[in-house]
This record gives sequence, structure tokens and C-alpha cells, in this order.
Amino acid sequence: MSRTRKNQEDLKSPSLLGNLHLSKEWERLELYLRGMGIEDSLEIYHILSKVFEKSKSSDKNIFEIFKEETSVKLHRDWESSLPPLEPGSMVPRPIDFGPLADLASPSAEKPEPVALVLTALFWAAIYISLAFWYFS
Repeated sequence: MSRTRKNQEDLKSPSLLGNLHLSKEWERLELYLRGMGIEDSLEIYHILSKVFEKSKSSDKNIFEIFKEETSVKLHRDWESSLPPLEPGSMVPRPIDFGPLADLASPSAEKPEPVALVLTALFWAAIYISLAFWYFS
């Protein structure tokens, strides 16, 4: 049997699809732990291996087990300290805009009406004087 044909048959097996799903979950939870400030790879491995062992014997969602394991370790209140996992529901912070944060903030300085009127009068005078000079 050819090498490519064997690989195609392996991709269709349900155990490989389950492993692919679990590896995606592992990567997502690992990224989440790193975002929480845990940088030690060995510690991340121990936490996630406990989570996945418990998920095999439990009917709970993997994320629920993950919250239980890490809340005991980090002593955190999950409702107030962590953003949701869905990136689309996260609220942008001013730091996300970089140097353009001043333009994006609603508290940006609003121009005064007197300054606007004086600016308009100044430029009108410039354009009118240029028109007189050009046409005379």
C-alpha cells in the first residue's frame, strides 16, 4: 500500500479526529494559562494533564474542570478576573489602539466653537484676498 494512501486512511479514523480535537483544546487551555501568567511548561503540563484525566471520567465540560483546577491553584474568582474565551466578545482597551488611543477615546478634546469660527474667518480672509489679487 502506498504511503499517501495509508496516511489518508489514518486521517479518516475517529481516534485521530478525537486526538485532533483534544490537541486543539490542549493548545487553547495552554494559551489561556500562559495568559494568566503561568510560564513554566512543566507546571502547565501537570495542570492540563489533571484536567484531561478528570474530563475522561467526568461528564463535565473541559473548561469547567479547568476552572476548578486553576481556581484552587490561583485562588481567583473566575467571574470577575477572566475575560470570556470568545475573542469576538472581548471589549477593546485603550492600549489595544497603541499611539492612536487618544483619537479612539471618547474623552478626546473637543474643539471650542470660538476657535472654529475664528479659524473659518481666517481662511475665508486668505482665500478672498487671493481671489482679489488674482482677478485684479
